[in-house]
Amino acid sequence: MGERLFGTDGIRGMANRHPMTPEVALALGKAAGRMFARGSHRNRVVIGKDTRLSGYMLEPALTAGSSM
Repeated sequence: MGERLFGTDGIRGMANRHPMTPEVALALGKAAGRMFARGSHRNRVVIGKDTRLSGYMLEPALTAGSSM
């Protein structure tokens, strides 16, 4: 079984240190994209972030993964 990433408040940690890395965000986006692509209906995904620099690192990775 894989490592547990989600806690009560989602995934948390320091930017650029596991688990808050672009690689983890990309993998998470891929997994979410696979889940949302199931079935014949369309889904809309909203990604919320704050204005810290880490958001500008993680958002594109999450978005790229979800569209794969």
